[in-house]
Amino acid sequence: MQTDGRHEDAGTTHHLIPSAHFDALAAGRGGSDTIRFLRTTEYSRRLLLLRALLDTAARTPDALGPLPSVDSAWETLTAAQERAPEEFRELLLHPQTGVWLGHGLRRLHHTAWGDGPVWTDLGHLHAVCAVAALRAGLPLRTAVPLRDGSAMFPTLGLARLPGRPHWGTAEVVVAGGRLRIGPHAVPVGPPAPGGEGGEPADAPGWAPLRRLRARAARRRLDVWLDDVGPYRDLSEPLPPRRLSPAEAARWQDRFARAVTVLQETDPETAGALAEGLRSLTPVPPSPHGVVLSASSGDAFGGVLTTLPPDPVTFAVTLVHEFQHTKLGALLHLLTLERDGGAERHHAPWRDDPRPLGGLLQGAYAFLGITDFWARYLGRAPRAERAAAEFEFALGRRQTREAVLTLAADPALTAHGRRFVAGMAARLDALPAAARVRPGADALAALAATDHRTEWRIRHLVPAPEDVRALARAFVTGAPAEGTGTGAPAVVPDPTPRWAHARTGLIRHALAPGAPAPAASPADRALLAGDPSAAGAYARLLAADPECPDAWTGLVLSLATADPAARPLLHRPELLRPLHRELRLLGRPTPPARLAHWLVSGGPSG
Repeated sequence: MQTDGRHEDAGTTHHLIPSAHFDALAAGRGGSDTIRFLRTTEYSRRLLLLRALLDTAARTPDALGPLPSVDSAWETLTAAQERAPEEFRELLLHPQTGVWLGHGLRRLHHTAWGDGPVWTDLGHLHAVCAVAALRAGLPLRTAVPLRDGSAMFPTLGLARLPGRPHWGTAEVVVAGGRLRIGPHAVPVGPPAPGGEGGEPADAPGWAPLRRLRARAARRRLDVWLDDVGPYRDLSEPLPPRRLSPAEAARWQDRFARAVTVLQETDPETAGALAEGLRSLTPVPPSPHGVVLSASSGDAFGGVLTTLPPDPVTFAVTLVHEFQHTKLGALLHLLTLERDGGAERHHAPWRDDPRPLGGLLQGAYAFLGITDFWARYLGRAPRAERAAAEFEFALGRRQTREAVLTLAADPALTAHGRRFVAGMAARLDALPAAARVRPGADALAALAATDHRTEWRIRHLVPAPEDVRALARAFVTGAPAEGTGTGAPAVVPDPTPRWAHARTGLIRHALAPGAPAPAASPADRALLAGDPSAAGAYARLLAADPECPDAWTGLVLSLATADPAARPLLHRPELLRPLHRELRLLGRPTPPARLAHWLVSGGPSG
C-alpha cells in the first residue's frame, strides 16, 4: 500500500502503510504510533502542496501582487527547515496552514474564490515565512498582505493596524527573537505575564492565539483555540470573532473535563488525540441548540465546533471529528472506493442522500462514537445511564445498517473491502450489547426506523407508471399485490431541515436536560403507545397532504400498532404519490385506508 507519487526534492517519499496501522484504522482505532505515522505522511503531503503552490504562483502573472517574490519565500523556508526542522514541521502541519495551502491552490486553479485579490490569499505565504524565520532564529525583512487592516501569523496571532486600507500590505521585520509588524513586536519564548493561564494577553493591535490545555496519556495536551485566523474555516476566509475572556475560560474548563472523560473511558483514544489534535475553532451556536462540528482533509488535527454543553458531549464531538481526521489522512494514501459521486445512499445520521464516499466517512465517524458509548456505559452515572444506553443502541443499529450498505456496494476497491470488513468486525465485537436494557433498545429501533422511513418518503420517487398502475388497481377494486414493484429513483428533496421531533422527545425523556423539541400531539401519542396516534397523523395530513413528517408518523403508528402493517416500512415512499394521484383522479382516499390496502394483498373493497 503506498501513495501514488514521489517527490524526493521536497523531502517526501513513498509511504508504505504497515498492516498493523491499516487494520487498527479499519477497526476505528489507532493509537499514538498510528497517529505519528499519519502525521509523517501528512507532512510529506504538505511539502508537495507547498511546492505546487510555489511553482504555480511563479508561473501566474501578478500572483503575489505587490509582495516579495516566490524565490525569496522559497529561500527563507529552505533555510528555516534546515535550521529548525521540528519547528518547521509543526508550522507546516498547523491545521490552518493546510487550509491555506488548499485554498490558495484552488484560487490559482480558479476552482475557489476569495473576498479580495488573489495575492491577498497567496501572500499569506510571507506570513508563514515570517513565523518560520522567527522559530528558526533567522533574520528576515518581508511584507505581508492585510485583510481588513489585519495580518495573521500562524501559531502566533492576529495583528491589527488601524488606519490601513482594507486590502494592503505591511512590512515585517524578524530580528533578535522578535517579530515586528509596523509598530508591534511579538515576543517569542516564555509567555508574557498577565495572560490567562500564562498565555500572552491581548494588547492594543495584537490578539495572540490562545491555547487549551489538558492532560492525556501522561502528557500535556496543548491545542490552539483559533478565533482570529482567516483560514480557520474549511472554505472561504473568515473575519476574526474574538472570544471574551469568560468565553475562553468556559472552553478551557469544558475541554479539560472532556479530555478527562476520554482518558478514563478510552485511554488509547485519549493518547491518539494528544498526538494528533492541534487546533479547535469555535463555531457560533446553533439556534436549535444542536452541536455543530466539522473537520477537513486539508486540516489534519483541526476541529471546528460549537461549545458542547457538557464534557461527555464534548468528548463525543472530539471522537467524531478525529475519526474523520484519521480517515481523511488514510484517503490521501489509498483509494477505498471508485464511485461516481452520485447522491444515492441513506446515511442514518444525515437528512440528505449521500455518495458512497460520504457514507463511508459517516459510518467511520459513528463507529468511533458507538465505540465510545460502549466503553462509557460502564462508567456512566446512574442519572445518565438510560441516555447512554439509548445512544449506544442507536449508534450500533445505524452504523451496522451503513456498514452493510457499504459492504454490498461494488464500487469499493480491494482496500475498501478490507477496510469495511474491519469496521464490521469491530462493530460486532463491541462489548456493551448485553448491558443495554430492552426498553432502550426498543426506543433505538424506533428512532432508527423513523429516520429511515422519512428518508425514503422524502428522497425516493417511484416510477410514475408504477403509481398510475397502483391507482388503477385501487379504483377498480383490484389487489395491490404485484403492482408498483419497480425500483424508485433517488431524487434529493430540497425542502427545509427535518424536525426530528420524535427522536428529540426520546432524548428529552431519557435526559431531561436535553433540548425539548416542538413536537405535535400526534408525535407524543405515538411515543406513549396511544392507538389514537394514527388518527392524529391523518388529521395532520388532511391539513397538509404533502407533509413528509406526518406521512412518516402515520406509517410508524400503523406499523407499531399492527404487525400486519409492518411491510409498509419497506416501501413507505409509495403512499404519498399514490394519495396524490388519487386526488388528481377525483378519488381522495383516507391515508390509513390506502396504507392497509397496500399491505393487505387484497382488493380495495
